[in-house]
Amino acid sequence: METRVCSAEALPFADATFDSVSVRFGYMFFPDLAGATAEFARVLKPGGRLCASVWVRPDRNPWTSVAMQAIGTEVALPAPDPDAPNMFRCGAPGSVGALYEAAGLTDVAEWDVDIELVTRSPVEYWQMISEHVSLAVAALQQVDGPARRRIRDRAVADVRPYVQDGVVRVPGSARCIVGTKPAR
Repeated sequence: METRVCSAEALPFADATFDSVSVRFGYMFFPDLAGATAEFARVLKPGGRLCASVWVRPDRNPWTSVAMQAIGTEVALPAPDPDAPNMFRCGAPGSVGALYEAAGLTDVAEWDVDIELVTRSPVEYWQMISEHVSLAVAALQQVDGPARRRIRDRAVADVRPYVQDGVVRVPGSARCIVGTKPAR
């Protein structure tokens, strides 16, 4: 296996190189969604499949919205630009599927998958979110230590209703989208 860092909008591979292309929770961050989709289709062999996963709406993803609401008590969080890269940019049903079809892919299908973020405690939940979720990390850079502690305390308290059987189980929802490059 070889790993290469490159732009999704300008892949350094020949046409019809891959049997499949998989994009796991990255689609929504591409600056040019149509350009990236066209590139994925270009590098697929005929009959090859493109599969992506994206997050759906924030209200269906409490694993992130609990923390972001706590952060919002101390930080003015601007509404995300629907056309700019952000975590929920591709969450509307059919939005990625339409990109696939515009790129010439067929047999496009999508479905939602329920997920759970599982941590050993509310404090571990906060540590994971505050260190690994880009929205939270960026927002927390705007506050001082006391504000950060207030936010943490609020998030820890707000996630407690999700404690089940001694662990935190916060639900969420993702969407999977697949399409096939037609045979010639």
